[in-house]
Amino acid sequence: MAKKKFDLNNPATQYISTQNEHTHTHNTLIPPGETKSRRFSLLLYPSLHKKLEDMAWEQKTSINDLINTILEEYTENQSK
Repeated sequence: MAKKKFDLNNPATQYISTQNEHTHTHNTLIPPGETKSRRFSLLLYPSLHKKLEDMAWEQKTSINDLINTILEEYTENQSK
């Protein structure tokens, strides 16, 4: 029996993006090269979560990125 050859050019890879493709450039408040590496839990009212979810969907981003942007802008405005 002949050995099976595997095609390493998987057609699914054209639909898989890398992390760099999703790096948001709208956040100018983050120091260059800094990565998200801190975690904390946040309890939200379901209605607030839904609003954030809708906002993130409209902006084509994740809730996490949306909250990071909101907090960055808030803290930047507080320091002025």
